[in-house]
Amino acid sequence: MLAATTNACIRIARARRTLLLTAAAGFALGVSVTAHAAETHKEAKLDIASGGTLNVINGCGSVILHSGSGHQIIVSYIVHSDKVEVDQNSTNNKQRVELRTHALPDQKPTEEEAKVDYEITVPAGVSVNVSTTSAPITAENLSGDVGLSSETGQISVTNVARSHLRVRSMTAPVILKDVTLTRVDIQSTSGGVTLNNVTGQRIAAATTSGDITYRGDCSGGGDYLLTTHSGAINMTLPPTASVDLTARSTTGSVDNAFPLEEKHHNTFTPQQGRSFSGTSNSGSSSVELQSFSGKIRVKKQ
Repeated sequence: MLAATTNACIRIARARRTLLLTAAAGFALGVSVTAHAAETHKEAKLDIASGGTLNVINGCGSVILHSGSGHQIIVSYIVHSDKVEVDQNSTNNKQRVELRTHALPDQKPTEEEAKVDYEITVPAGVSVNVSTTSAPITAENLSGDVGLSSETGQISVTNVARSHLRVRSMTAPVILKDVTLTRVDIQSTSGGVTLNNVTGQRIAAATTSGDITYRGDCSGGGDYLLTTHSGAINMTLPPTASVDLTARSTTGSVDNAFPLEEKHHNTFTPQQGRSFSGTSNSGSSSVELQSFSGKIRVKKQ
């Protein structure tokens, strides 16, 4: 009798454990389904006046910007949880449109839950300002003034012409390619800056400890100013580059492998291994490379 009772208790305990495990699995599955269901895809079309401004404020996720036609901003975005939402605001005259991601009241989303991924088509001539925390920013084919800022998300800009481009970064790398006839102003703390075929009336890039890499011809008769405190500056020029070039590193070193004609009237006295200057072809563009303790290298493409 005792053995039978014991066996019955064991069977009951096993049955209870099976039920608990099944319930737990069902609960976990329910959580998974709920989390997945909270990820939603939304679209919007927002009217904007000619020459208006679009502001985008987003913490996590990504922001992709394209150029479009017409007078509407086309927004497609994915919200990764029901703890955040996107506000869409416009002024009465449609001169300013704002997209802002924020957490709902009493919600504390994780970084993954706070993500919103944007893909935005911007009419030609509309100015764009994007501010993010960790979201990477990609902009291509834009024609209005552009301001991009991110703490840690990579900033990439391609095929922008006849614009004013302002970029701010903390640790985020900044990559510009085929940006022409544009006024460029880049400031970064420790993120690296890469410039490929970037030309304009004024090209300025400054970092504290990040490296700056420039590859192109510095054309257009503009002013090119690349400065860093402790990072390196690497410039590669084609033989056709027409530059009046100066390179100086206070405590670092300089290395020149690009053919330059010596200048007879310098505003400073070049020091071997610390600075050099010279011209190439007609010297139509002014190029200044400055570093406090980093190395500066100039070579021929």
